[in-house]
Amino acid sequence: MGRTLPSVTQVFLHEQESFLRFRRALRRSDQKALDDLFAAAHKHLAAAAYASHALPFEIFLLSMLLEEHKQVLRMRYLLNPSEAATLERLEQGDSTVYLDALIADAEVDNPALLYTADELGLADPPRNLAQPEPPPAFPDLINFHG
Repeated sequence: MGRTLPSVTQVFLHEQESFLRFRRALRRSDQKALDDLFAAAHKHLAAAAYASHALPFEIFLLSMLLEEHKQVLRMRYLLNPSEAATLERLEQGDSTVYLDALIADAEVDNPALLYTADELGLADPPRNLAQPEPPPAFPDLINFHG
């Protein structure tokens, strides 16, 4: 008889179980975030079954990243409804139109954003390591991860 390979679902559950000790060491809010990431990866098990990678956990991580990126796109739409048409094209699979629109907007708004500091001759000044820099103030941002 030949050897049988575990199903993607079995591999996923095994990987999730292997993170139980790590999960227990996290704060309660971080445990919830980790659980959400694994739930996001679980949504894509059917697609993961078609990928024949040597490391299935890479596929699970990519699935988590995919769901997080979709959430970022949804938030971007809520913040700027004028991007609705380009976001719909992205959802339909035409990412080049969306990326071209982002680049065009960046070129119009601030062309300097497309270049590195070295290319613009804006090398970082030497920092005094004895005095830590104050954290940037972003009062409009919300911390979703506790």
